[in-house]
Amino acid sequence: MHNILLVDFNRHACGELQKLLVRYRSDYVIRDCVVSAQAALLALAEREFSVVLVNTGGCAAAGLWVCHYIRKKSQIPILFMGGVDHFRLVRKALAYQVSDYLPGPVRASALLNSLDQLKLRLDAEPAKRFPSTFKSPIHLEGKHLHSGQVIKIVKAYVRDHLSSDITLKKISDMLHFNCAYLGQKFKMEENISFNHYLMQQRMEKAKLLLISTNLRIYEIASEVGYTDTDWFYKKFRAYTGESPNVYRKQKTFTA
Repeated sequence: MHNILLVDFNRHACGELQKLLVRYRSDYVIRDCVVSAQAALLALAEREFSVVLVNTGGCAAAGLWVCHYIRKKSQIPILFMGGVDHFRLVRKALAYQVSDYLPGPVRASALLNSLDQLKLRLDAEPAKRFPSTFKSPIHLEGKHLHSGQVIKIVKAYVRDHLSSDITLKKISDMLHFNCAYLGQKFKMEENISFNHYLMQQRMEKAKLLLISTNLRIYEIASEVGYTDTDWFYKKFRAYTGESPNVYRKQKTFTA
């Protein structure tokens, strides 16, 4: 049997994937399931695995970060599952020599086929393990955090999820970092608080949608993460000094 380390940012794929492998009598078993990059690196340092399966859960940047650090120490096969079908992300994943990139939603047949294609290589090689001296680049309390790389992940998550309910607490939990500490690191790196950055990104996207689309105001509000249109109006006016309707008319006239 070949042991899989599942890195599941979505937090609920382990049971279903294990059932799938059993149902199809696969030669693979999920030996360990972790929900953060940090836990994945620790698991790889302590135990033997044949393949790493990264289920991004919509956070491709975090998944690519895992690949980045794995490739610093090992050529263990990596399957990247659930990323968006975007050339930039696929190219980045290929740069980390992932064995396969499976955009979401992933079909069971596609995953099983990818695992089958690895069999010949895995059958000819021993299980991979990091050197015992290898340590995670992130201390459990975040004291040895590679802040620049993590801030890039945070910003990428914001960019890709502007229509969602985004909080620093949610991102911190996903990456297993202390929320207050991550907030401090973000402000140190960007010279702006996370909440201010989030609002800025939402407003800039709203401005772009106002002048480049015919979407209604409530639709634009939803696209940038506001379920309350009145609250969106208030925040937009505070940011630009104008209402969304006035901003659209002025910019359209100027153009």
